[in-house]
Amino acid sequence: MAANNMLTRGNPFINKLSIGGVSPLVPPLPGKIDGPETGGIAKHGRFEGDASMTRADAFIGDNRDFQDILYDLDLLQLGKFGDDGPDGESTVFNIETVIGIKKQNIMMDQAANPEFQFAARRMFGAYNEAAFILNVFANGTTKEATLPIIGSFFRNQTFPPNWFRPASPVTGPANGATVSELMAAIPTPPGRNDAQGVFVADPAPPPPFNSSFNCFAYWDQAGNIPGVLVNTTGIFKKNVELLTGIQFTVASGTVGCDQQVLPFGPADV
Repeated sequence: MAANNMLTRGNPFINKLSIGGVSPLVPPLPGKIDGPETGGIAKHGRFEGDASMTRADAFIGDNRDFQDILYDLDLLQLGKFGDDGPDGESTVFNIETVIGIKKQNIMMDQAANPEFQFAARRMFGAYNEAAFILNVFANGTTKEATLPIIGSFFRNQTFPPNWFRPASPVTGPANGATVSELMAAIPTPPGRNDAQGVFVADPAPPPPFNSSFNCFAYWDQAGNIPGVLVNTTGIFKKNVELLTGIQFTVASGTVGCDQQVLPFGPADV
């Protein structure tokens, strides 16, 4: 995700990225080859997208700041599906809760946002973020993601008291196993609303990128990174090659996804 964000909305020449919007600390790329500003990860389109657990769609409203009402709706799913824990009934997040949250996010935003998009790259990011609840934010000692823990991280944006990180790093494959469970339970394919507000599936990518969802997401993301990055030189080029290499390393972990694709997206969007 860090490589995706740096390539889409950061400045890989100086290796700086705003974790919000436009920042004077992150200048545009040399020659302004991708426009007059870098945007930051909050800028909608290339990586940031719809169906968030705690932020509004950009078309609907505030896609940067935490939305209490959206989190409260997430907690309704916890009340329905959560496990019992030391803080009471239905206070521990589990896979059923996360599935319910993502189904709700997709259904609500698809209905409310006429420009709703849930392309493969966004689906990949959204499901990985949701899986973090169980794999990253859970207390490393109890292995539980409880209501107070997730509330502290999400609503208060603070580390919870007596919380410990996992004893070992949370790897992509480990988080990916949860993503696979989400995809198996949520039948929505990558797609977007048409002019009539009807959700339609995106066409499949060319071979070999149609071999798996992960490979589809990899190809889709490459098509939303400015292609002008391929024509850079010197240290700029080396940085781009490093970041695109990281992307391919992740994608090539999926059987059949054995062809690297370099950025081919439009600039200044």
